[in-house]
Amino acid sequence: MNLEGRISIDLSYPSHDTGVVTLSSSRPVHASTLFEGKTIEETLQTLPLLFSICSTAQACAAVRACEQATKSQPPTGVEPIRQQLLSIEMIREHLWRILLGWSERVGTPPPESALAEVMRLQQELRQSLTAGDSPFRIVVSPFEPDMASFQQAVQQLKALLKQTVLGVDCSTWLQIESIDQLHQWISRQQGVATQLLHKIWQQQWHGLGRCLIPPLPTLEWDRLNQALSHSNYVEQPEWAGEPAETTPLTRTDSPLLHQLQLEYGNGLLVRLIARLTELAQLVESLDQPHSSTPSPVGFASGESGIGCCEAARGLLVHRVTLENEQIRQYQILAPTEWNFHPDGVVVRALQQLPAESPHLQQQASLIIHAIDPCVGYDLTINQRPPAH
Repeated sequence: MNLEGRISIDLSYPSHDTGVVTLSSSRPVHASTLFEGKTIEETLQTLPLLFSICSTAQACAAVRACEQATKSQPPTGVEPIRQQLLSIEMIREHLWRILLGWSERVGTPPPESALAEVMRLQQELRQSLTAGDSPFRIVVSPFEPDMASFQQAVQQLKALLKQTVLGVDCSTWLQIESIDQLHQWISRQQGVATQLLHKIWQQQWHGLGRCLIPPLPTLEWDRLNQALSHSNYVEQPEWAGEPAETTPLTRTDSPLLHQLQLEYGNGLLVRLIARLTELAQLVESLDQPHSSTPSPVGFASGESGIGCCEAARGLLVHRVTLENEQIRQYQILAPTEWNFHPDGVVVRALQQLPAESPHLQQQASLIIHAIDPCVGYDLTINQRPPAH
């Protein structure tokens, strides 16, 4: 079952150079009410099956919320396993969207063998960590990962990333710190990533879609819990009275990204490099499973619990309220609702596109894909004819 829905985006230029963007969504943001009246066990078994994208992140946020609501904690060693599985899913999502989406945008066939290898390695990494068991349950036994198999799969993943995307080792790519070094890498490699980046460089689209929007800050739990007490908050969330962005760009940092942001803000080139940077950093971190600090796990207030995790799209939040050991209320606040807010980052970025551009459809598609490559959307552009 697919609970993704679609977003309709209309970009028009009625009387001036600044675009007017209207956005409507058919995303079933209240679908989580399906779990109300169910037990925690039923919910944790069913929920990941209902989401076709980022099911690991959904399962992780769900179990963390339920643990908070029941005042329980997983056994020692389970949270690091969960965090590793989240990283593996984010790696798969980033790789798939690059190999599929970026190939499409430079007109080359998607590398089917590489896509199949990504899926195989994800399953192998997961199997080596969990032996087929799930760490996303309230009562879970300690895990004994097969680290030899895990490390072997990690090395294969690094080789795949080098061969299909970066052209160099992850560690070597992460040493690129200046715009000149980045341009040298783009000019020397022939992968799908450098083909798209070369195209952007040639068209001078580095700053395309640059706009002002605050990043989603570290959330104050009491304040978030109060906001979520209003059921419609998940439809068009705001923080401090305005929309915010939660994407790889808002949570990823490097010397190169710092240089790019000084030059191009949050424009198209910066967004694509942020995705590549996070991908390389995640793959490198698999060798040091306990080196990174996980994001805040959750919060409890009375019979309610909040669980969160970083998904490929951005921050995912679940909130559950219990009554007599059954779920009375279940809410999911997805990153898509932040980024596709009617005055959010997608709208503000599209508003900056030049009215007379002969590549408007392509530019808009690139920006939407760079912000959220997973969401289903329909884009309509009403462009003024050139002035005579």
